[in-house]
Amino acid sequence: MIARVLAISSLLAASAALLLPQKTSSEKDDNDVILRAMRDELDRSRELRVIGGGDDAPYFFSYDLTDTSQFQVAAVLGSPISTSRVRFRSPQIEVRVGSYDFDDTGHIFSGRYTGARFDTSFPLDDDYLALRDALWLSTDTAYKTAVESMSRKRAALNSAAAQTDQLPDFSRVAPVKSLAKITRRKVDDAAWTARTAKLSALFGAVPEVMASGVDLQILDGVTYLLTNEGASIRYDDSLARLYARAEGQAPDGMMVRDAVSFQSLDIDKLPSEAEMRKGLTAVAENIRALAHSPVGESFSGPTLFEPQAAAQLLAQLLGDNLRAPRKPLAEPGRNINFVPSELDTKIGSRIFPDWVDIVDDPAQSAWQGKPLVGFYQFDLEGVPGKAVSVVEKGVLKSFLTTRQPIKSSATSNGHARLLGNYGARAAAIGNLFVKTSQNESLPSLKKKLIDMCKERNKPYGMLVRKLDYPFSAGRNELQALAQSGAQSGGSVRPLSPPVLVYRVYADGREELVRGLRFRGVSTRSLRDVLAASQETALFDFVNNGAPLAMFGVGGMLAPTSIVAPALLFEEIEFEVPQDQLPKLPVVPPPGPSQ
Repeated sequence: MIARVLAISSLLAASAALLLPQKTSSEKDDNDVILRAMRDELDRSRELRVIGGGDDAPYFFSYDLTDTSQFQVAAVLGSPISTSRVRFRSPQIEVRVGSYDFDDTGHIFSGRYTGARFDTSFPLDDDYLALRDALWLSTDTAYKTAVESMSRKRAALNSAAAQTDQLPDFSRVAPVKSLAKITRRKVDDAAWTARTAKLSALFGAVPEVMASGVDLQILDGVTYLLTNEGASIRYDDSLARLYARAEGQAPDGMMVRDAVSFQSLDIDKLPSEAEMRKGLTAVAENIRALAHSPVGESFSGPTLFEPQAAAQLLAQLLGDNLRAPRKPLAEPGRNINFVPSELDTKIGSRIFPDWVDIVDDPAQSAWQGKPLVGFYQFDLEGVPGKAVSVVEKGVLKSFLTTRQPIKSSATSNGHARLLGNYGARAAAIGNLFVKTSQNESLPSLKKKLIDMCKERNKPYGMLVRKLDYPFSAGRNELQALAQSGAQSGGSVRPLSPPVLVYRVYADGREELVRGLRFRGVSTRSLRDVLAASQETALFDFVNNGAPLAMFGVGGMLAPTSIVAPALLFEEIEFEVPQDQLPKLPVVPPPGPSQ
């Protein structure tokens, strides 16, 4: 009771009658207790809208809650090392004060709250009063946060040195009403634990694999979203994914790594065990091959990215740059940790050859009979995902947008998929389709690669088959990549290195090499694509908002699909990092009979 009294703000204290949870007769027969509690608490928030007073009156309320049952297994060399099943409810309560034109978002400290919090937990029981109480406390914190953020923003604007683009802070949308029927899935914990352990045993058959692991995560959830604008949404929000990684060490001490992941929006539609075994076996064999391959040399010249590698490359160069976040306000002299899109000023400019078109269509659920994990109905702001033609005949036409207006677009196209910064959501790709009006067979592209090398007197060309994306190494390696990219004039964000990269000689022979990184590769490189293949590949991954989508980092998950052809570049530069190599083990690991 003490915490409840202390949490009362000026917003909630204005009317004592409103502090007691009241059932709404129009919804009292709703069997979904969570939905009913959210609606009733939102109704009270609507009445509170006129109480805040002055410029800090709340104008927008959003109640977003995901109810999830999570099952996880981690296994190594045939044995499970951890299993867990947890239930959690993740609320995201948003209150905006001011107006659509000017509110509390967009400052460097927007969304930060320095006061005491009392909304530290959310009930797992379907107890109506407990749910109302938790929502009430969360609303209290969200309102206080908004008022504090608005004060900081005004202070920054009052500075003579402050600059603003005068764009509205929030766009209006037509509210959506969609309450899908939800059926909870039954997961056989024992069967999936056994399968994960069995798959992890595959790495034990390859001596070159020094460390490995397989992680399974099954999320069975339902998401609710209600706003005072009238949106009322309930939808299935589930994901199953299996991630396997392995590493070895070459004779000179260099670490070599590879990984593979499988993901599905439906646990019953994960790839078969046979397909997973094939993928994990390929990873183990890649480690074996890399451990015995020579170190690559610095190179600049013709390079062919096969379809999967091209999709992984575009996932980074486009995925991180097709959103155009607004630079936040800050007081004079304060450093801002803000990374703009490399394409920020490129609307209407050519970024690809004129025979390339690119569309992001989150509403497409399948491609050539294969399910697309990038499919979704509504984004985090309750806006239906819309097909967006981002590149037409090589020219950048549109960004992926949220409800935060940007210079080139005042409205959302339903791509708010990550939490973002400075009080706003972040856009992310869903299903990205790369289409070409000019293409040829993959063998023809390889021949063209060889011919280009002969013309340029290059001893060989480069063929990239796979990138380390999502990134399977650690934070130290990530930091080294970021520093290398900044120094080489490439992408402002780190770019994952190639895992499988080959020298292609004049006779067509391919030689696997290791230890290379890209140098100077950015969105500018996409203008130099010479040709594309008729063959295409579907690449799925889970975007978690972390650099290089590093596994195990980040909170919000945005499953993504990319369909792309192979891409032949006139020139890609590779370099050998000058890192100190780790020492070899003093004694070998124990064998099976020891």
